[in-house]
Amino acid sequence: MTGLENTAGVLVLLLAVMNSDQFASRPRNKGLFRAYMREFLNFDPPVIRRAVMLSLATAGMEGAGLMLLLPLLTLAGVFDKEGGNFPFGNRMLTSLKLDWNLENALVIFVVLISVQAWLVLLRDRVTRSLYLRFTDHLRQRLYESLAYSRWSFLIGRHSGEILNVLNSEVQRISVGTFFLLRLFTLSLLALTYLFVAFRISATLALLALSTGMLLWLLLRSSDGSSRASGGQLGQANNRLFTLTQEFLSALKLIKIHGEEASNIRQFNSAVTDVSRRFLDFQKSWTRAQMTFRVGGACALALLSYAALTLMQLSPARLLAMIAIFAKLLPQLSDIAGGRQQLLHMLPAFSAWRDLMRASEANRAPPTNDATIPLEQHIVINQVRFQHPQSHLTLTVEHLKIPAKTTTAITGVSGSGKTTLVDVLSGLIAPDSGSILVDGVPLEQLPGWCKSIAYIPQETLIQGGTLRDNLLWGNTAPSAAEIRQALEQSALSALIEKLPDKLETHIGERGVKLSGGEKQRLALARALLRKPQLLILDEATSALDGDNHRQLLDTLRGLHGNMTILVVSHRHEELAGLIDGTVFMEDGKVGPWRPALADS
Repeated sequence: MTGLENTAGVLVLLLAVMNSDQFASRPRNKGLFRAYMREFLNFDPPVIRRAVMLSLATAGMEGAGLMLLLPLLTLAGVFDKEGGNFPFGNRMLTSLKLDWNLENALVIFVVLISVQAWLVLLRDRVTRSLYLRFTDHLRQRLYESLAYSRWSFLIGRHSGEILNVLNSEVQRISVGTFFLLRLFTLSLLALTYLFVAFRISATLALLALSTGMLLWLLLRSSDGSSRASGGQLGQANNRLFTLTQEFLSALKLIKIHGEEASNIRQFNSAVTDVSRRFLDFQKSWTRAQMTFRVGGACALALLSYAALTLMQLSPARLLAMIAIFAKLLPQLSDIAGGRQQLLHMLPAFSAWRDLMRASEANRAPPTNDATIPLEQHIVINQVRFQHPQSHLTLTVEHLKIPAKTTTAITGVSGSGKTTLVDVLSGLIAPDSGSILVDGVPLEQLPGWCKSIAYIPQETLIQGGTLRDNLLWGNTAPSAAEIRQALEQSALSALIEKLPDKLETHIGERGVKLSGGEKQRLALARALLRKPQLLILDEATSALDGDNHRQLLDTLRGLHGNMTILVVSHRHEELAGLIDGTVFMEDGKVGPWRPALADS
């Protein structure tokens, strides 16, 4: 009878280790399971070996208990010596050299159960920690890879897709890894039960093994649906994350336009789709478990009949076989369901691996913390860049921006001003041409990003206190440096009025601050970096008159101390502040012209 259950365990091991490509038969997924296994086995080999040894020890103790079943029942007087004869178990008892009676037999029974329970406790602790740490490892690796990838690669990916892989898909890999470890444990136990069953009756065990193979082959037809449902669930989760991300980004506009109802319908549809995909898999999973349970019951009836009528098996041995089968029957459905969970997980691992490979292939050059001085000029020659998200082609024949000047980059919306700033800052690499900082090619200056402070139109303000925001991205400035940055950004008066000063909480995304206060806070944070190049990308466009003038007065106080680029489509408002202008039109960048030439 044990052979029936063992069949599932044996085939799981054979499938997972010797013929793992069967888990992903389509050409696109060929070798996917092997890639997953390599990733897992290379994660923490010592702990994996410890988990394997504990699983082996647990299975060994389980086998020892089964071996002693008949001899202990004989000692207890349940069977006579002839009916309970089991040479292998008897030799185990004899080797202990004890005066065997019912009391000693019960003590041994308690000791075996206690040791096995302790081993199971250790095994479960190790395996639980293992798959949880493996999940963290995958999430952290992907996060790090994305953080170091090129900006040109990141802008081509929807943030909803990235969030889906980092959260939902990695969590699905965690579930699959749990079932992988469980399958290994169950398979070891199944092999143990098979060994004991062969000791009791080789013929009956072989018959059960054949029956199990038939059940296994019958359920192989559900493999394709498990893989397909895993892929469909990943797509549904991706749509849900994308809709959620877009909803949060456009929440203010949605409220103003009164579009709540349509967004709710879209979200509800996405949630329903995720649930439907998950339920489809659950149907397949529970169907497989039911088939194994019904098949196991049929096999039990068939083998019991064969044992009693054809093989004339003694009641003691038949009882032992039934006991083994009773242990295996619930495990059988777990093995079948666990295998389908693995198949269902593989599309999630594929999504993680694809995004991981893409981000690693687009890894940005390494940076360092050394500040690059800008004393002479920035020169751009023969630069071309095709924006991946639009038809815009940035073209710069020759542009020379003097150091320690304030330059306005102007042009109508969509002319490529932000793209030029991205190229100047080293955020994106041009398709051709060169960028020189004091005569040194930009690609040879890994610390250039540490020499830049950037303030976008949509100011990034973190939840927390004013101090938290000032320190974001800055290495522990002194109190004097903070005080100087606050004075330069005209924030000192505001801070003094607040009861908690810099410890004042400003709410999520700085909702307690006005637009001008947010911009001045962002400027103070930027100045704490002691930048060589300060870039304001349409940073004044959303400000009212008073805040606009205050920010321009602040910039006027910084004039001549650092190189400043002010991106604006209204350069006339910068009169008296700027030293030169760069005009752009349809991606074409003109030369740097002194401010007097504009008058």
